[in-house]
Formats: sequence, C-alpha cells, structure tokens
Amino acid sequence: METVLITGGAGFIGSHVVRRLIDGGYRVVCVDNFNTIYNPAFKEQNVAPFLSLKSFRLERADIRDKAALKMTFEKENPAYIVHLAALGDTRNAVDNPGEYVDVNINGTLNLLELTREYKVKNIVMASSSSVYGNTPRFPWVESETADTPLSPYGATKRAAELFAYTYHHNFGLNITCLRFFNAYGENNRPGMVPYVWTEALLKGKEIEISGDGSRKRDYTYVGDVADATILAMNKPLGYEVLNIGNNKPVSLLELLAVLEKATGKSSTRRMRPSHSASVEITCADISKAKRLLGWEPKVPIEEGIRRLIAWFRENRLED
Repeated sequence: METVLITGGAGFIGSHVVRRLIDGGYRVVCVDNFNTIYNPAFKEQNVAPFLSLKSFRLERADIRDKAALKMTFEKENPAYIVHLAALGDTRNAVDNPGEYVDVNINGTLNLLELTREYKVKNIVMASSSSVYGNTPRFPWVESETADTPLSPYGATKRAAELFAYTYHHNFGLNITCLRFFNAYGENNRPGMVPYVWTEALLKGKEIEISGDGSRKRDYTYVGDVADATILAMNKPLGYEVLNIGNNKPVSLLELLAVLEKATGKSSTRRMRPSHSASVEITCADISKAKRLLGWEPKVPIEEGIRRLIAWFRENRLED
C-alpha cells in the first residue's frame, strides 16, 4: 500500500481526492492547518468520514512550517505528493498579497525541497486558471505566456509553476501542475458563487450579480477535477502544465437559471460593479489533458448543480 501525502486534504477539492485515493487502495496522509479563511468546522466535517480508517492519517500542520513537514516526510516516506493547500480568494489577495506569497509560494518551496530530499516519485500541484488573467485568445492553451494575472493569487500560482520547473530541471523531479477552472460541487468552499447563490435561493435571500451577468466561467464539477488529479499522480510526465476545465463557459445569468430550475426557486437580484481582479471569461482548452492523461469531464453543469444543491440541503440548510 503506497502512501500519498496530500496537502489541503480537508478542503473542498482535497476531500474528494482523499476519498478516491482511499477507494483506490492508497494510504493517505492528509496535511491541513484548518485555517479560519472559512469556518474550520466545515473542513472537520469533510474529513470526519475518514478518521476511523486505518488507511488515513490526519496531520494538523501548516505547509509554511518546514520542520513539521520534514517530520511528516521522515515518518511517512510518501511515494506521491498531491499539493492542494493554498490561499485561494482572488479578491482578498489584492488586499493581502503578503499572505498569499507566504503560503502559495514559500509553502510550495518547502514541499519541493522535501520532495527532492525524500525522492518522491511524482508531485501533482494545484494551479489555477487565474494565471491567464484576461488573455484574449480562447480557449486558453497551456502554451500561453500567462504573465498578466489580474490578482496576486494568480501571480503566486504562476510563480509556483515556475519554481516547480526549476526543480524538475535541476533535480529531475516529476511535477505536473494542474490549472483548475472554477471547480464546484459537494463540500464547496463558502464564498464561491455556486455555493453563495445556492444558499441565497434556498434561504430566500437576494442574489448579488457582478456586472451585468454576462461574465462567463468554465465551471468544472469537482468529481471530474479529482479524477484528473489521480490520473496525473499515477502518470509521471517529467514537467507538465495541464488545463483541467469543462471547455463550456457559462455566463452568470445562465448559471443562475440552472440554479433556479434545480431549486424550483425564483431569485431577487441586485447588480453590483465588477471587481478589478475579476476576469471576463475563463475557457480551457483541454486537449492536452485528454492526450496525456486520457481525461475529460463527464458531469454536465445541470447534473453537477443538482448534486451541489442536494448536498447543501443535507449539510448546510438548517431546519
């Protein structure tokens, strides 16, 4: 039974990856600091089903604490690393860039150093569509220069990709950076539009729409994202950057229509000005992931939203 060390494994995407790893016969060591960016109790709920399993171990640690990480590497000797831990709010990053540099760059460097020292087979790192900024050519391909991110969050993710390349070049590490596009689904992180609007509709609250509602996002079901992560972990590629998206952008107004139909609720709406860090459209060219991983998304947004709503009713909606 090989060991996978996953950072941020108690989070939204991480908890789905943990489930698939355990079901696939791996031993999982989850490193998470349960920070207060959102209610830590939600993360506790995410990992609760795994705590009694012999194939799962929870390590409450911060990726910025290299000494703590080193102790975990020494004790567990992981064969693979899935690095998902990060600060991820693009708008908050504009006001607090130092925190994002500290976690998303310095924390990643700690993992790269330990991956080199302990001769890990393969590391998969979560990057983001935010690295593209407002690149005008669609769909976005990985060969774009990606040097005009609109938020410090996107800048830190691009910097982490570049550091990863240098570790591949100098030390021969296998590293795949996955640029995730607008994941949504069960265990959704609060603050993301699908979660916020689901809550508003089910509780009869006003929906706040950025701009005129025409902005488009390449919403990608979290289960498809988790599948891509496992495929990348099991296929060392030297150094690669891959888009993981749905390739079917949906406008904010179209998303709201899907949510209204699935909940059976009508919305009261209020428009607000767009934030300077918000891109106009995200759209992934996923041909490279199809070619190298044999991956493509399976869950259409109508089904993914139904799953999100069912989960929300069961886990977040008070009687």
